[in-house]
Amino acid sequence: MNCMNCGAFLADKDLDYCPHCGCNVLIQKKVEYLSRLYYNQGLEKASIRDLSGAVTCLKQSLTFNKRNIQARNLLGLVYFEMGEVVAALSEWVISKNLQPTRNIANEYINRLQANSNKLDAINETIRKYNNALALCREGHEDMAAIQLRKILAQNTKLIKGYHLLALIYMKNHDWGKARRTLKKAARIDKTNTTTLRFLREVDERTGVTTRLEKQKKGLFRAKGAADSSEENPRSQVLQPAVYRENSRISLFMTLVAGVAAGAVAFWLLAVPAIKQGIYREANQQIVKYSESLASQGAELSKAQGEAKESGDVAEEITKELDTEQKKSASYQALLNAYVSYRQNEYDAAALEIQKVYEDQLGDDVKGIYNTICSETGVSGMRSDGSTDSGDGTGDTSEGGNSNSESDTSGYDESGYDESDYSESDGTDYSSEDGYYDENGDFQYY
Repeated sequence: MNCMNCGAFLADKDLDYCPHCGCNVLIQKKVEYLSRLYYNQGLEKASIRDLSGAVTCLKQSLTFNKRNIQARNLLGLVYFEMGEVVAALSEWVISKNLQPTRNIANEYINRLQANSNKLDAINETIRKYNNALALCREGHEDMAAIQLRKILAQNTKLIKGYHLLALIYMKNHDWGKARRTLKKAARIDKTNTTTLRFLREVDERTGVTTRLEKQKKGLFRAKGAADSSEENPRSQVLQPAVYRENSRISLFMTLVAGVAAGAVAFWLLAVPAIKQGIYREANQQIVKYSESLASQGAELSKAQGEAKESGDVAEEITKELDTEQKKSASYQALLNAYVSYRQNEYDAAALEIQKVYEDQLGDDVKGIYNTICSETGVSGMRSDGSTDSGDGTGDTSEGGNSNSESDTSGYDESGYDESDYSESDGTDYSSEDGYYDENGDFQYY
């Protein structure tokens, strides 16, 4: 033990003061003595499986001296034996922090953490116990009882689980099951006050006293009875021998009957359950596939709508781009025709004016366009592929061969003979090609 004032080790236990600092350590020694006394009492109670009494004594020991590592480790072991793993881990972790080295709590923690499956199972049982407790508060005792039986099958040391299950049985007036459940809890903790109180209530309701200790007198009674029978052979009753038929046929028939009974039981019990499981799984798959098809149909409709909108937008953009290209080409061709016209190159102007889309021109350049068309005798075209027929241009679709009636000034001053361009020479001057012959050569006038 160390001095609480200076921390020096107190070697002489008879001195009531510290030899280094002179501090009075009498009360400290008494507290240390009481802590060890309660630890020894808790150890004795734990050795006879008086776990509740051991917990009380060990807690009192830690109240006097919280650094009593042995008492804290033993308290963790008692909690673990009662099925309260969380409380046990808490005590061992505190002990490890108080004394990091040469502490058996490290081994306890490592063993518990090494078996992760067991730790997960214990945590799962605690979670299910809390769920069963909530079901009891909501009034669903049957479901809670089923869940508690599963919990106790996994964690057989959970005393709280036995108590809750016994309460459910007592509420349902099933006193036999309640007594058996409480006897299992008493095997773990013999002096648990809750277990004893429940057993007393069961005994009062049934009128039968519950015996927790196993009766070993029956064996001695049987032995004594045997001895007395040996002493008095006249009192023995001779039983006649019973004839038993051990033929193979009867054995075979019994085996066949057992197999048939097992098959019938399997057909009546297991097959309907298997069919219900298959039908349930099939219905779940159908519902799942229906939901998937519905979502895919909605996504497909949405994608089709977006594709249609994209196609309409692309078509509008294509039309606008085509219109702009035609407009740009028309202005360029008109500019080239105007330059050629100013340079008195009417042939080049006529070639360029044929590339112009009249409906793409603005009102500010229509005068230039009409002037060049009237001077060259040719016209442009429209976006729909038709040619212009107004403003003195040479559209031959309505006026016949208008090229023979156009003014010859500016072409060839020597003149020409109309008979040379009659319909007998096979040249078609009324086509949309204007002033091109059948060989594609431009005609001069």
